[in-house]
Amino acid sequence: MSVKNILATKRAKAGLVVTSMVAASPSFAETTQEAITAAVAAGQSSVSLTVAGVIGLAALGFGVGMIVSFLRR
Repeated sequence: MSVKNILATKRAKAGLVVTSMVAASPSFAETTQEAITAAVAAGQSSVSLTVAGVIGLAALGFGVGMIVSFLRR
């Protein structure tokens, strides 16, 4: 094979790869968008659960403190 044939073959393969990547990019974008949306939803769920837990622990601590202070009298 001559250098010209080798370059033509490599160019054709590179063109095929670029074409397939461009054709597949919308599916990557949808998958990425769906993944981001799912991650945001999971993050919001985690934050609400954490806030509820912190408020619950604060209420529990306050209640136990009130009971202990009434029992000390």
